[in-house]
This record gives sequence, structure tokens and C-alpha cells, in this order.
Amino acid sequence: MTPPTSTSSRSESAAAAARATLDRLVDTWGRPELGALGPEDDLFDKIDSFAVVELLLETESEVEKAVGRYVPLADESILDSTRSPLRRIQSWFDYVAEAVNRG
Repeated sequence: MTPPTSTSSRSESAAAAARATLDRLVDTWGRPELGALGPEDDLFDKIDSFAVVELLLETESEVEKAVGRYVPLADESILDSTRSPLRRIQSWFDYVAEAVNRG
């Protein structure tokens, strides 16, 4: 896959990679009810810390494939119960796209 060149294309590819990763992990975890969550739903309260870490690492890997470079996603907010971007699924996708834009 040829990595996108524009910032907008890279961030859109990263958000799509985050969505695809979450969908794949929902199947892997055997948690079909998570697939029914909408963009405003809270994923953080529905998965354990091991699943959060798995989602983070798998998303980093997929984003690297999508944009052609490693983009670190881990920071102190991911596991913070009040600030985690996983508190709203759309916030997670936005967080991943913003991380790519920051470089």
C-alpha cells in the first residue's frame, strides 16, 4: 500500500485504520455488543485495561501500515478514567488522526 501524501489523506487513513482495528478486535474479543456502539458511546468503561493496551498497540501497527511511518499513540491520557479519548469512540478516531497530523 502506498502511503498517502497529504496531511488530510494521512489523517483520514489513520482514522480508518483505527476504525478497522477496533472492528477486528471486537471480533477477536468475542464482544459483538461493542460493534453496536455509536460514535458518542464510551468504550473505556466497556473494556478492561488489557483490551485498552491491545487496542492501542494494534492501532499503532495499523496506522504505521496506513501512513508509512510509526506514530506513537500512547500518552498519559489513554488509561486516565476522566481524560481518555476512549470515553467517546469518535474521540478515539479523532485522537489517532490528530496524532498523525502532529507527526
